[in-house]
Amino acid sequence: MSSGDRTDRLLSSAGAATASQLWRISVTLATHMVLRRLILPDEMGVWNWAEPVFILLAQVRDLGLPGHLVRLQHKTYGAFLRLELLWGLVFCIGLALLAPLLALGFEGHDATTPNILRALCLFLFVQGLGAVPLTFFEVELKITRTIPAELTRNLCFAVLSIALALSGWGIWSIIVAHVTAAALYSVMLWWSAWGEIPLEYEGRVQALVTAALPLALMSVLELAVLYLDPLILGSVLPPAAVAKAALAISALFLVSRLIADAVGRAVYPALVSLRDSSPANTSGNAAFDLYRTATLFLATLVVPSCFVFHLNAELVALVLGGNEWLGAADYLRVAAFVPLVRPLTMFGRELLLSAHRDRLLLLYTLFNLVSLGGLGLALVATELGAIGMAVAGYFPLGTAFLAWGLAQLGGPTFRKLVLQLLTLYAVGGLVFAGVFVTDPEALAQRLILSAVAAVVFLALALWWRRDDYAKLLPGTARTFQ
Repeated sequence: MSSGDRTDRLLSSAGAATASQLWRISVTLATHMVLRRLILPDEMGVWNWAEPVFILLAQVRDLGLPGHLVRLQHKTYGAFLRLELLWGLVFCIGLALLAPLLALGFEGHDATTPNILRALCLFLFVQGLGAVPLTFFEVELKITRTIPAELTRNLCFAVLSIALALSGWGIWSIIVAHVTAAALYSVMLWWSAWGEIPLEYEGRVQALVTAALPLALMSVLELAVLYLDPLILGSVLPPAAVAKAALAISALFLVSRLIADAVGRAVYPALVSLRDSSPANTSGNAAFDLYRTATLFLATLVVPSCFVFHLNAELVALVLGGNEWLGAADYLRVAAFVPLVRPLTMFGRELLLSAHRDRLLLLYTLFNLVSLGGLGLALVATELGAIGMAVAGYFPLGTAFLAWGLAQLGGPTFRKLVLQLLTLYAVGGLVFAGVFVTDPEALAQRLILSAVAAVVFLALALWWRRDDYAKLLPGTARTFQ
């Protein structure tokens, strides 16, 4: 693939991934706003705990192959499919048999919890089958081809879950809709990829898995850190507390996950491509410059969202959940600025993966897991309760390892990035300072002033970094080359 073709595909894939992510999050957000008004926090808590559990289990099912295939010159999708069919089936059946033991990790478990987990094992298997063509499209920077399947999946989940909830299915409305939508998604992906995806099998599954296992371990640890709050809260607190914290977390990371997850799907293959195809003395600079610009752009959007959520926590909880969910406001208010403590992680993992810094990433995730999890468990046991996890989120000690690795790759450009991030934070504090002195009870006034401050901040930040952000636009991205 030529340099120009690679850039065009990156732009197309990043744009498609962002559009798809925007649709998915918008539909999911609206759907859950409705579902929270039909399903009480006491019942919703089991889903808020089980969802991250199965996100982690999906990494064990895949054994790191999606990320490893990106780094291979010769892609072996046939071996990946064989792994999902054989190992995936055995793994999911084993989990279904052990569902009663797995349910013990949820403090509010009852007789229905194992059956919910067994149903999600079916989801885990059908989703794994869809991971093969999805990885193919992402590696080839053809994410646009996944959009019809993603749109259909989310529409199916929205319509089916709300219809079942209105019919009195309770939490099972979410479970049934989740499994059905995942099956439809996998079928549509295979339909789109069939005849194009190479499925030759060369008997290399064992060698592939051995090489990919470090990535699997890192993915499990990274996602365990990302979803640590509901996992820990679910193990020690009642379901309602888990559900309300989950609402706050979904709002808190709405912007960062919308952009980071979508752009990351295209940025990681692009970073690998830059290192593989650029001259040795320029590839690192080009890759780090892409990382720096993407990080700054995402931070520009995250900074105002953090201030808005902190200043309008009650209104956010009321809109997203209703009166039964107002308790989420306390958690959201305390945790609102957690994303600003972790700006380097937005795309830092992808950059270090592309540079094969696997051991450093392992240290980073391990230390984060221990520091955040240990402090969180200790604080939750105090009078802080669930709020203790929000406080713990400000102490990701493993970030020091990530920063050290990024500094090695970026050199002076890394220091430039840190100063630019701190400048964004300072500008945000100045722009929103006036909103803090308004009456907390005047919800409408606070919202209006917060919106005005956000617009002012975005205008200033986009003007200040206009040359950097222009590189992300079609026609100018070739400046990375």
